[in-house]
Amino acid sequence: MKHILVVIFILTTCLTYSQDDNEHRRISKEQAENIINQTLKDSTLHNVIGNKEILTSEKVIKFSEFILFDIYGKENIEKQKPYDVFLIDQYWLIGGTLPKGSLGGTFTMIIDSRDYKIIRLTHGK
Repeated sequence: MKHILVVIFILTTCLTYSQDDNEHRRISKEQAENIINQTLKDSTLHNVIGNKEILTSEKVIKFSEFILFDIYGKENIEKQKPYDVFLIDQYWLIGGTLPKGSLGGTFTMIIDSRDYKIIRLTHGK
């Protein structure tokens, strides 16, 4: 019964998209709120995250930079290349480096490879 209700909810949501834009089906803020609330209440709903791991260091670097550039600035983070990147027990650790003799700190980020959750993000001084 629960699955039937979920299917009805999803179909209703898909079929009731707002038609403000003639070329695209749009979703209203109310519908977005309903989808978010339903998702938060029912962890059994279909979800791609958790089923597809981050498998390469190149992907984890791109994902990390997206976050790091926004928080610490692109120039600051790029100065910390090359990054150290390790996959340990399904967790990625990525950290910045500094040239020998440099003063300052670097970032450290730990990401769960299964759901992309950032477990830790810090930056030394």
